[in-house]
Amino acid sequence: MTFDPGQNELIVGTVCVCLQEAEWHCDEFTKGACFSRGKSEEECQNYIRVLLVNGNRLFTCGTNAFTPICTNRTLTNLTEIHDQISGMARCPYNPLHNSTALITSSGELYAATAMDFSGRDPAIYRSLGGLPPLRTAQYNSKWLNEPNFVSSYDIANFTYFFFRENAVEHDCGRTVFSRVGRVCKNDIGGRFLLEDTWTTFMKARLNCSRPGEIPFNYNELQGTFYLPELELLYGIFTTNVNSIAASAVCAFNLSAISHSFNGPFKYQENSRSAWLPYPNPNPDFQCGTIDSGTYVNLTERNLQDAQKFLLMHEVVQPVVPVPYFMEDNVRFSHVAVDVVQGKDTLFHIIYLATDYGTIRKVLSPLNQSTGSCLLEEIELFPPRKRQVIRSLLILHSRSELYVGVRDQVIKIPLKRCSYHKSREACVGARDPYCGWDMLLKKCTTLEESVRMSQWEQSISKCPVRNVTVDGGFGHWSSWSMCSHSDGGGSAGS
Repeated sequence: MTFDPGQNELIVGTVCVCLQEAEWHCDEFTKGACFSRGKSEEECQNYIRVLLVNGNRLFTCGTNAFTPICTNRTLTNLTEIHDQISGMARCPYNPLHNSTALITSSGELYAATAMDFSGRDPAIYRSLGGLPPLRTAQYNSKWLNEPNFVSSYDIANFTYFFFRENAVEHDCGRTVFSRVGRVCKNDIGGRFLLEDTWTTFMKARLNCSRPGEIPFNYNELQGTFYLPELELLYGIFTTNVNSIAASAVCAFNLSAISHSFNGPFKYQENSRSAWLPYPNPNPDFQCGTIDSGTYVNLTERNLQDAQKFLLMHEVVQPVVPVPYFMEDNVRFSHVAVDVVQGKDTLFHIIYLATDYGTIRKVLSPLNQSTGSCLLEEIELFPPRKRQVIRSLLILHSRSELYVGVRDQVIKIPLKRCSYHKSREACVGARDPYCGWDMLLKKCTTLEESVRMSQWEQSISKCPVRNVTVDGGFGHWSSWSMCSHSDGGGSAGS
């Protein structure tokens, strides 16, 4: 799912779209080729895996029965296709493979995905636009080791990628670590050495753990949400799928990530030697080795360093040592964050999708001395009819949360103050969206209040009890923007 901010529309890669619809199916020849390679009827469909708004165009890619293709469409008329190109290195072949992509303002497409049918050649790849195509080194586990890509962001001179992968630096069995990777947007690759390959790729481990004498690590990053105004990134982390389920929310400052990238590398001379810190040859590096497309100062030594120094020694630490929110026996899959103006301060509200199909609404800690609060659990469906949540988007301008499941999109209004009928219930809910208007004698938002001085709100502690809100069939109404009964795997945009 993605938003078209200009048209105030939600665009969904599924089998239907509310305002306009463009079917995009596989042809029979492509399906036949997919079947001949051992794939099932469900796999050999066209799943939309990339939806990117680029000016007045929509760039979209589909798996197309394991033969990915991409199109540029008119945003206001999705049936109008301007061009069609190969989706290789831009879109996964397998609809189950995790990937991420973005388009910069200058038109370059950055994608992190599997490059081949088998999924054994993952890469961070740049294409389109005016700069030369570049990728991470092929079949080199020190660059990428069976990664699951989570998200990507275009920030200043860099493009950042967040993912989890098998840790090459861990000697005691197979362990997954969470990473942040970074490349310089003006990188044009090497000469002879690292030709068509990034010369600025670096990666660092993200730490989200429960502190103690023996820290309890949440190693597997599942989702992120970036607040650009605060340069703050929220991440949700879980335990390994083969261990007891547990989840945590950690927040990271962009400055902490930059600090790790400026520090020493973690380097292994050969497969039998230990991983040791190695001084950063250029600690003040700010995408400055390449000037206006020429190879100024890009020496052979620079390229040799770029080829072997990838992993940073210092782990990126969260804003506070203790995770913002932790819970056992559940795995969070998606996260969205809203910044809410309360009576006295700004509050961060974290929305977390659970693996059993509900939404947790959590108040982020106000400071280092206070903890987080679970404000409510939003039930989208009756308990026996819950569905897996596929996507979670927040539209800040309208205070709406959009939840994508297999056969529908649900819109949840974030401000539901009218649910609280008394002053005690309104103030006691500790909901930053709501306060008691002493003149109107009802629970309102700050915008609806007559005067702020007559608007009562107290959020110094957590509510006495958590509220479970019946989302689809009770206290508040949620409605489907798009739903269907087709259980197959076809998809349109």
